[in-house]
Amino acid sequence: MTLHHEGKVALEVLAQINNLFIMRLSVFILLFLVLGCGSKKNKIQFPQPNINSEIKKTLTDSNIKIKDLNYIDFTNLFLSGNSNLEYNNDNYGFDLNFRFKKNEKILISGSLFLPIFKALIDQNKISGYQKFDRTFFDVNYEDIYNKLGIDLGFNEIENLLLGNPILDLSNKENFKIYTNDKNMLIYSIEKENVIYNMTFDPQSNKLLSQEITQLKLNRYLKIYYNSFQKLNSFELPRLIGIIINDGKNLIKLTISNQSREINNELSFPFKIPNNYKKIKL
Repeated sequence: MTLHHEGKVALEVLAQINNLFIMRLSVFILLFLVLGCGSKKNKIQFPQPNINSEIKKTLTDSNIKIKDLNYIDFTNLFLSGNSNLEYNNDNYGFDLNFRFKKNEKILISGSLFLPIFKALIDQNKISGYQKFDRTFFDVNYEDIYNKLGIDLGFNEIENLLLGNPILDLSNKENFKIYTNDKNMLIYSIEKENVIYNMTFDPQSNKLLSQEITQLKLNRYLKIYYNSFQKLNSFELPRLIGIIINDGKNLIKLTISNQSREINNELSFPFKIPNNYKKIKL
């Protein structure tokens, strides 16, 4: 395919998913979908999606060792790899870089031969732009909450990308804890009609998956972590799989981190060009 045609494909995909709930839930994923056609990359094996949580599970008194959870300790972190998107039986691939300054900001850059998008996430808002149609967006976390009724902020996005629990587990009394047929532990809580599930391997204490579900609207976001590799004393998931369902469409995204650097000096170059048009999310 030519780069011009790839741009048209990217814009068509962007237009089709623009109104998906979960894209607005996790705004950073929106820019991942501004891409061109590419070869298939490493892909995670997704379990069969099941919004109604019909998987056999029973309440248990067991729990994970909260103090031994696999949280990475860093100042700066750089991850580089590629992504594969499955949408309407088609596959799209692009390269992806992440720059983290812990608890402060995340810069996400996507490219296909040439740079195609950037997104900057900080404690106050999420901003991004893409080059195919010269558009940008700028949204704060209060806007996200007002639209969705879901408390999603910088720390939650950082945790989702690094394979950390999206919620604080220190007060286990707030959660129902289940064991499934594979002897994994599931921490579950419902807040304001939103169900959060976090699945752990009790032997390794690793977080294996997270789910954010709105059952009444038949919408969900599921994230799976796989192929853990050592980075200092931290086990970083090399493969991250994301399933998005808005009740009508199913999208699968795999992020494969090929290289990583920790605590080196990093720059965060981000500037929205003057002639770009603002779009609403």
